[in-house]
Amino acid sequence: MQILPALPWIIKVLGSLAIILIVNSLLKNLTISVALGTLTLALLSGHSLTTVFSIVSNCLFSVNHLSLMIAVAQIYWLSSQWAKTGMMQELVVLIQSRLSPRASIAILPAVLGFLPVPGGALFSAPLVDSCDREGRIDPTLKSVVNYWFRHVWEFWCPLYPGILLAMEITGLTILQVMLVGLPLSFSAILAGYLFFLREIPGGKLPTQSPTNGFLKQFLLLTSPIIIVIGIQTVLPIFFSGITEFNKYLPISIGIIMAYLFLQILKPLTLATWREIFGQKKIFSLLLLISMIMVYVAFIEAKLPNGTPLVTMISEELSSFGIPITVMAMLIPFVSAITSGLSLGFVGPSFPIIFSMLGPNPSLPQLLSTLVLAYGFGLMGVMLSPVHVCLIVSNEFFEAKLTPTLTRLLKPAFFVILYTIAFHFLISLFPG
Repeated sequence: MQILPALPWIIKVLGSLAIILIVNSLLKNLTISVALGTLTLALLSGHSLTTVFSIVSNCLFSVNHLSLMIAVAQIYWLSSQWAKTGMMQELVVLIQSRLSPRASIAILPAVLGFLPVPGGALFSAPLVDSCDREGRIDPTLKSVVNYWFRHVWEFWCPLYPGILLAMEITGLTILQVMLVGLPLSFSAILAGYLFFLREIPGGKLPTQSPTNGFLKQFLLLTSPIIIVIGIQTVLPIFFSGITEFNKYLPISIGIIMAYLFLQILKPLTLATWREIFGQKKIFSLLLLISMIMVYVAFIEAKLPNGTPLVTMISEELSSFGIPITVMAMLIPFVSAITSGLSLGFVGPSFPIIFSMLGPNPSLPQLLSTLVLAYGFGLMGVMLSPVHVCLIVSNEFFEAKLTPTLTRLLKPAFFVILYTIAFHFLISLFPG
């Protein structure tokens, strides 16, 4: 039996999103929040217990979902392996031996930004601080530089769970996501330079003898990233059917090759591997992603009358006259700023937004909507006071929250303007 049958479907779906945001603000637990939002959506949709069980089980035990879980776990373990080998610290020494403090202070968190771990800004904070040995840079500035440049790759990098989830929901390939994500990364880097780095003295290049073979050593120390992204990008080109068989197979193969390469290059003991695989944080992350995918499944499911929910939403929006562009900006931004997580805006908002495009959207429609939704969403994450990376970065540098957020407004607004312009540029291409 359907609850509140007179309510428009878009209001019911947005109501489930509101439940997620409100509960998360109270409990500070996104997994429980998404679970309650999913239950709300199921009740408002009028699904029977049998149908609810069927939707949940079909989602959780699908090949795509299980493959996504494996890929996320592999990424987490690769990040740990890379750190345990000591190659990360070698990379720091290498960069500081050749670059000025201004360049180093941005490049170090950017490189470590390829390690998508919760609170990862704490890894790069000491390295940023080491670029200011004389203590001349304002702590708030160091905190925002560390925080901002750590996240410049999150618009496209497949090592981030948010990007993997966005690919799953939109059906886009990694090459397509990179095509529109890299320009957004460029805008973030440019914003970071304009509003942060220009305040930092250029300084002199290191006086010690330059490290021989800098490029060779840099490529070697960043090899795990290069291997994963390279294999994931190239494999589908030579084996076109591989992503049709399993869309996550290329990244899984790339990560396995990175494991083997690192183990040969910098062998870890069995005890260290047990420590890597025994980390409990990965299970909470996998549970969160699973719950988000269940929510997505209910968005995509058919209603008891046989009509897909997304079809009802599209028809209502057409009758209401609400532009999809406005929804694609606001829903991810609000979800992001309240959750402080990429998964927190991709999971709840993307199914709603992309369902508005109808059953067969063109590629330019998908890409332009992705640019708008992910650009606004990620800027919401960057401005969120509950973002773990912001919290730990401020704690390390003893910076206060309000001045830090104030400093982030201008670069975030710059990226948002760039995002809007890029969205309309892509929209000009014929479908």
